[in-house]
Amino acid sequence: MQPSIDLSVDAVIAWVDGSDPKHFAKMQEHLDGHVLGKSTRYANNGEIYYCIASILKFAPFIRRVWIVTDSQKPQFIDEFARAGLCEQDFIQVVDHKTLFAGFEGVLPTFNARTIEAMLWRIPELSEHYIYLNDDFFMNKRLTPDFFFRNGLPVIFGKWVPPERWRLKTFIRGALRLKKASQPNRRPTYRLAHELGANIAGFTGKFVLVDHLPHPLRKSTQQAFYQSQPEVLRKQIKFRSRSLEQYSPVALINHLEIATRNAYVHKPVDIAYVTPHALILVYRFAQQVRSQHRVFGCIQSLDGFPASAMRLVRKVMKQKLGRFLPETIVLDD
Repeated sequence: MQPSIDLSVDAVIAWVDGSDPKHFAKMQEHLDGHVLGKSTRYANNGEIYYCIASILKFAPFIRRVWIVTDSQKPQFIDEFARAGLCEQDFIQVVDHKTLFAGFEGVLPTFNARTIEAMLWRIPELSEHYIYLNDDFFMNKRLTPDFFFRNGLPVIFGKWVPPERWRLKTFIRGALRLKKASQPNRRPTYRLAHELGANIAGFTGKFVLVDHLPHPLRKSTQQAFYQSQPEVLRKQIKFRSRSLEQYSPVALINHLEIATRNAYVHKPVDIAYVTPHALILVYRFAQQVRSQHRVFGCIQSLDGFPASAMRLVRKVMKQKLGRFLPETIVLDD
């Protein structure tokens, strides 16, 4: 086993409170009527507090947590410092205006793929950082070398064929030929990863990573965009997801792979639960209570029935213990 390297590692969390009337009105104004209701993609149900508490408990090596927001701030985020669980400057809120300085014309944006392309511009961000969504949490004790081996990112993914090689793609194409009009393609997770790999020079197989916390290096992203600013400008002009957009995480990963500056590791199992699989809530509870799952993800907590939501909150409170301040109010 390789010895651990002393790294300065930050965590970057994308967060939005979609229940904020001002934010929702902004979406309605700028997305040309595409927002038909309060999407759970933008919902805020307090998951970020589980995320922060899990970092404090299971990833104490994290130097600082950066929360990227749009003129918002999680209501109870200061309770961690008040409870003595971290220093006052450990958790920093970074507004989109700071991230997009010099590119204010693309704001406001409601597009994760746009925001991800700008994370390297967070002032004072460490070279090594972990990017994750607010609905993820650490489920066991971790060390820096879990994410960065010999200082290089560990990519938790697998090599997969491009979309055009897949059998179901041929079948769909054949079916579309029989129709008068071809349905619009969706900007899916996989297609965005493939496009990111293409930009990095991979035109065949590429590494598809699951929806996980992603270890990244700031200098790789910064060097690419400074050398090819037109790629950045095209990426960030979309306020909502577009088929023309790539996954910035996939781009960075494949840039690292191309220069042999990354380790590709098989995907890790996570404790995952959604309101569409309520029968698995009890299984999720068992997984969280064990040490066999590295990460956990609670997706769309607002969609759970009250009883299931209470169980999830109970399990998380037991898991995180004193690292979740009692002063944080989480509605059942």
